[in-house]
Amino acid sequence: MVDGLQNKKIAFIIQARMASIRLPGKILMPMPIGSDKSILFRIVEGLKKLKVQMQIYIATSLDTANDPLEAFCETNNVNCYRGSEDNVLSRFIDILKRDEFDYVVRLTGDNPIIDTNFLEKSLVAHANSEVDYTITRGLPTGMNFEIITKQALLSLESEDLKKEDEEHVTLFLRESGNYNTSTFEVNENENENLEELRLTIDYPSDYLVLSAIFSIAEKGKFPIGLDLIKYCKEHFNWLFQVNKTNYQKKVYKSLKEEIKEIGPLLQEYELNRLSSFLKDKNEEL
Repeated sequence: MVDGLQNKKIAFIIQARMASIRLPGKILMPMPIGSDKSILFRIVEGLKKLKVQMQIYIATSLDTANDPLEAFCETNNVNCYRGSEDNVLSRFIDILKRDEFDYVVRLTGDNPIIDTNFLEKSLVAHANSEVDYTITRGLPTGMNFEIITKQALLSLESEDLKKEDEEHVTLFLRESGNYNTSTFEVNENENENLEELRLTIDYPSDYLVLSAIFSIAEKGKFPIGLDLIKYCKEHFNWLFQVNKTNYQKKVYKSLKEEIKEIGPLLQEYELNRLSSFLKDKNEEL
């Protein structure tokens, strides 16, 4: 058992669904290509290595398209919860009401690389800080974690939430200013630029990059985690160029933020007139 977490029970909730605009059914695709282990299995496999009291849940919706996820849970001895399609937050709240948890770790079904060492450290940091919410920083996209104290998340039931708050689960916790939040930074060489790497699966090119990384791990018998990514960055740095320009969905607070975000993309595709037009409009806002 990890020191500092002996008396803590943690819910690891993986929000997942079969629907995907760019890569339908991705979370049950093999990882790597040709493997008998799926992307979702890799996440569960990583979590089961943690030395903490835990329950793992797959949180999906009642849509029949997600029936294969329930079958996955039955086969792999994982808890399955099915609830609202759009109100993802309600799935988390319902799960937390089922048992005496202390914390919840929010994960998504398209991020298969779990660094258990860093996750355990971030959980201890959250417990020691006694904050409501902790997010990790410094890891590649797809490897960071969100840790929430149970009572803080349950308190969202009494808040006047917007649709995006219900969809993105932790948005209100992060943005409202009503909760104590902290950031747990990965203590690594600043020159490594790990945050620039993309290790989430949204596009076919993302899948190919992660498949290559898992193949490298299997061939070299590397444990899945940050050291594997550092090895790939040192010896196969070109690999991370394959999906570098893929767009990562974000929640924007204003039209001004959206215009600012789209600017570099317009310049890349030499849409200069539109870029100039939006720049002028942004200055007027």
